[in-house]
Amino acid sequence: MTKIRDDLSRRDVLKASAGLGLGAAASATLLPTAVLGADAGSLKAESGQPVYFRGWEYRTDIVQDNVNRYNKEMNGKIDYATVTGDYPALMEKDLIAKAQLDLFYANPSQAVRFLEGGWVMPANELPAYDSIVADMYPNIRDAWTHKGKLLGLSYFISVRGTMVVNLDKYNKAGFGEGDYPKTWSELYSLLYKLRDKGEKQPFLPHWFNEWFGIAWGYALEVMNRGGSVADPETHKPMLTVDGPAGATLEDWKKIWKDGFVPEELLSYNEASYIGAFRSGRYVISPQQIYDIKQFNDPQKSPEIAGKTGFLPYQGQSWGMIDSAIYMMTSRKRPADQTDDLKRFASWYGYKDQNGDCFVANRWMKESMLFSAYKEVMEGPQAAASIKSSLVKPTDYEKLLEVYQHTPYPKGIFNVVWAEEYNSWMKEKLFAFFLKDLAVADVINETNEKINQLNKKYKLG
Repeated sequence: MTKIRDDLSRRDVLKASAGLGLGAAASATLLPTAVLGADAGSLKAESGQPVYFRGWEYRTDIVQDNVNRYNKEMNGKIDYATVTGDYPALMEKDLIAKAQLDLFYANPSQAVRFLEGGWVMPANELPAYDSIVADMYPNIRDAWTHKGKLLGLSYFISVRGTMVVNLDKYNKAGFGEGDYPKTWSELYSLLYKLRDKGEKQPFLPHWFNEWFGIAWGYALEVMNRGGSVADPETHKPMLTVDGPAGATLEDWKKIWKDGFVPEELLSYNEASYIGAFRSGRYVISPQQIYDIKQFNDPQKSPEIAGKTGFLPYQGQSWGMIDSAIYMMTSRKRPADQTDDLKRFASWYGYKDQNGDCFVANRWMKESMLFSAYKEVMEGPQAAASIKSSLVKPTDYEKLLEVYQHTPYPKGIFNVVWAEEYNSWMKEKLFAFFLKDLAVADVINETNEKINQLNKKYKLG
């Protein structure tokens, strides 16, 4: 890689960041590491008491290895374990019970509820808070802020709903890049053309059975079409039968009745959903942007490795911003134990004793997880990881353009009722298919549900 390309790569990251509303601070000169980071002594555990860290099921080998490093080098006593099942519900149960829980993962759709419940300690309490927020892209910082409180530290940022393409199947059906659909309507039309070429079920939609499955699939498509489920500030419902919300459901019902989608998809967990695309059976599917890396890895996805591309931005966004943070609990514990929690959270969620964004850079290298920190996204590891994950490294700029234009569902994420709505919406959308509900009824009932939730929590 030449220096010219390295410089261009960094500019492209900045350009993409600016498109997301990140640009105001993205081009600012970064402060020296000595100013942004913390010295080794301030991050070394001192209480001799355990800090309880709980995470969901994703690359637990990496998490454990990171924890082991902290424990070995920083005198830590981090007790890490993986939680299986309905992670948000289990975390809320532990928070209410004041169980042994100090640091955990959360999505913004849960984080506001946890803060409003008084169960978590905002990142404002960290000694390195000023440095942390200075290194965050402004719009991500704002997305993770509620009533002036930073909800947590950066775990990852992704585009959920990046439209990945099995290029082998797509090309064999007689289609090329010039035929890529520009909109959801064009994509649904393409499915019928693919069927005419022998692909009975070419599409794997985001309709799986997780709390972030079908309900998020609906939200992202409505936003891609130019609509919103709820107002980002007032959280009032914004769905209409004759707008993007209704059009989405009409298209869903059509491909469902025309046999494009197997009913078993509605019972898939995320692992099954990802595995289904990895099998090579499908042509197109909305997936996480970071999974492009594993789809093109011969060791992990032999059927589609080196064959997985993506639909570029051509005037309409694809997907929505998905992210997760590290949150600290506010449970009662000795002050020195709380200090150790802050030390570990800073080390794990920002910079290690050497002033490096060690964990974030490792996630970028291993899994292509984007970060809220400019130092990570503008560093050499980001460009190298992204380019090495693509069929054509020259598509790097196109992938950043997809990221640049991706909307964030603030109206249904940054609100205390987010998970209640999400659970209800999942069941309503399943009933839409299995009980053949009318589009207008689903739209009207969804708006009424949001109104009820706003009334319940005295919003608006």
